[in-house]
Amino acid sequence: MKHALFSSLIGVALLGGAGHPVAVAQPAVTRTPGIVLPAGASGLEDFAAQEVRRYLYLRTGLLAEVQAVDSLGDVSGGAIVVARNDRGLARGLLPDPAAKLSLATLGEQDYWLKSVNPGGRMVTLITGGSDVATLYAAYGFAEKLGVRFYLHGDVVPDERLSLPLPVVDERRMPLFTLRGIQPFHDFPEGPDWWNQEDYLAVMAQLPKLRMNFFGLHTYPEGAPNAEPTVW
Repeated sequence: MKHALFSSLIGVALLGGAGHPVAVAQPAVTRTPGIVLPAGASGLEDFAAQEVRRYLYLRTGLLAEVQAVDSLGDVSGGAIVVARNDRGLARGLLPDPAAKLSLATLGEQDYWLKSVNPGGRMVTLITGGSDVATLYAAYGFAEKLGVRFYLHGDVVPDERLSLPLPVVDERRMPLFTLRGIQPFHDFPEGPDWWNQEDYLAVMAQLPKLRMNFFGLHTYPEGAPNAEPTVW
């Protein structure tokens, strides 16, 4: 059997260690919270912010503005902050030493969704211990909005979600380092019959499920011959 491992894929199949939401005073919401990135954000941080924007639009019908800033002081009103855990933008939201420690100790594949209320405004922090984990956090936040992810696609509720956004305090870490799928070729619905679009569709869902592995089950010489994927 030969496995194909693509380290650039991202996601989590089984997760553990969830926190419990805490009461956070919510100011009256009169507009869509802006989505905020750190200045000089990585490509995956930017993609995570765009995914948050997309699913927020699908659930509320409101299109949020995305902007890169040096500090939250550059933004007025409520905000959704998408930033890796070592960014000053993320650290500055958590004045409590225990919360800062919790943020700093996020593992490479761990993420945290945290509602905070600095200066009386509602801010949702979407962060992870790496760029990849920050993308996991974005999809975890989409699930908090009611979206569900499956290998065959997304499921978005028909009923619109009303603001304000839900209060969250959820920290997640994977139970396994590798999480993914290993489809067999022996069946008509297997990957031998997939075209490029089929592969791309499946690969696109893996990070939403917090998976990071794609393997192909293949047979070597002698059964009766090697499959094309082992040539």
